[in-house]
Amino acid sequence: MTDDRIQVPDPALVRRAGKRMIPALIAILILAAPITIWGVALLSAGELPGLPLAVGGLVLAVAAVMLTMSGLRVRQTLQQNTVSRESLRKARNVARGVRFASLGTLFGLVTYGLVRGLSGEWWSLLTALLVGIALYVLGNGASNAAKQQERSLVSPEVNT
Repeated sequence: MTDDRIQVPDPALVRRAGKRMIPALIAILILAAPITIWGVALLSAGELPGLPLAVGGLVLAVAAVMLTMSGLRVRQTLQQNTVSRESLRKARNVARGVRFASLGTLFGLVTYGLVRGLSGEWWSLLTALLVGIALYVLGNGASNAAKQQERSLVSPEVNT
């Protein structure tokens, strides 16, 4: 094995994970699209509580696509029992970016909701918290993926 490849303990798991990512992406897009459309419709009607829905749904959909594409890129590099170190490094960077974007958006939307709530408009906080649940779950999952990818990159012989 050369230095540009990382040993994979279970290649079948890598292949199955790639196949499982597509249905998960489709489910997220099916859920995020109406949320985003509803938020845009509320904003176009002049209702500011739609902002967390529009922004949160858009970030959720884009982040899910990015995570899926980076995971599929790693899967494409699977040869025998190894994957490309460079593809895993890029996937780790994407996961870190998704974590930052998801949790940053969550913080921004909750702050927006609190400011609007203190001025008497509590619907913005409610919509921010509803979208925030999905953003938190995605950010937490991306964080876990980045940690595991980092562990694989630092000590490739301990990939269990």
